Amino acid sequence: AHPNLHIAMQCFANVSVALPANANAYHPREAWDCTTWIDWCKGELRIDRTSLVMVFSPGGHRALAAKPLGCLLGAAATGNSAGNIGQLTFVASTNDSVHSLIRFSFMQSADAMAFTAIVQSAEASSLPFCKGSGSRRSTMTASRRSSVAGCFRDDLALETLQAHLNQQFPGQLPMAFGGAELYGPDPHCGGGSEVLLGRGAVVLVDPSIGCGVSTYELFFFEADTQQPCLRLPIGPRTRLVRQLETEGNRGDSISLAAQCRLSACGSDGSLAGMAVAYTLLCPGVSGWTVAFDSESEAASFERDFSVRKRVAVLSLKTSQGWRFADSLQGELMDLRRCGFLLLTRRILPRAFVMVFLLLFFYAAMLFSSSYDKSLLDVTAQTLRDVVAAAQFLVERVAEAGTKTCGGFTTAISTSEVQHCADLPYAEDAHACIARLATAPW
Repeated sequence: AHPNLHIAMQCFANVSVALPANANAYHPREAWDCTTWIDWCKGELRIDRTSLVMVFSPGGHRALAAKPLGCLLGAAATGNSAGNIGQLTFVASTNDSVHSLIRFSFMQSADAMAFTAIVQSAEASSLPFCKGSGSRRSTMTASRRSSVAGCFRDDLALETLQAHLNQQFPGQLPMAFGGAELYGPDPHCGGGSEVLLGRGAVVLVDPSIGCGVSTYELFFFEADTQQPCLRLPIGPRTRLVRQLETEGNRGDSISLAAQCRLSACGSDGSLAGMAVAYTLLCPGVSGWTVAFDSESEAASFERDFSVRKRVAVLSLKTSQGWRFADSLQGELMDLRRCGFLLLTRRILPRAFVMVFLLLFFYAAMLFSSSYDKSLLDVTAQTLRDVVAAAQFLVERVAEAGTKTCGGFTTAISTSEVQHCADLPYAEDAHACIARLATAPW
């Protein structure tokens, strides 16, 4: 987790949480003291002092994960109930669609004072609730949204970040998208709850020019730091899913980002708009949510992300094609190494050396057995014997070939053809060949 996350997050231990008995009923502020409450459990309450996001972690219940409670809109101190003697109790209103009204009971007066300061900050930055709808849900105010993302909405801050990115990634053409918030798993709890991790800008970085491997990356930079708190490669399996939210389907089915980043009410009491949120899905890691204040900024980010993902997919297909071609080339080289010509080239030199050695030993035997012959005579006799042996070998091979072919096809022996050729007269030779050709075999 980023070190600034610990500063912005206020933690309260041993907080008792209670919910209204009739959750579907509308509870006006004047009737909070008379509301019937049902005690839930005791645990740790964490509040982001900038975005006012509340997350509750039940204590002593390992099976229960941390639960987001929405964004704090206001609160009021109430009297203690029969089961909360000695505790300081507040009834808080949130923008959560399910738990719009929650009662908190603090054991320590210091915690109650710190919570009171956060409530005063929340109420000071809030606009009046929407009129005419009668809904128990309250929306985030426009002033809060501008304070959350304003640090990157001005051109000067974006220019400063862009200059830092150009120095950090020379020649990689980084692109910054301001007015963004990053939500992800709670670093203080392993239950998988979603909390606000940072506010700043999303950055897309292209690979260096001339780089052999095309690697596109996504960064998230907080407003007051120059080190990214999130770094993800954009691969073929990386997905960007836009979270859709309408007036009728807000609730637990969307992420904490979509619930906490609603815009102010319009003049007619309806919702004027909401931040655009995307879910980042990467194989092997937890999902993150990125929310933008500006629709145009979100559309630009979605378009540029999609282009880089398609390039990554094309790069993967090209790489797979090259690997397949390399494997085929390797198989071809293996076939060439095991081919007949290469085998012949390997055997012939050894065969020549073996024949030379045999001739040498044969000549030495002749020279040692014939004392009256000179070296020249022994060499001539050795060559004559070699020629005779070669002729004999050729005749035997030819005869074997003839017999082999005769076993499969009708053939005339070489000796009979030679007999016809040795006849003194041409007429006799033609008659002999005709006899051989027409004789039954």
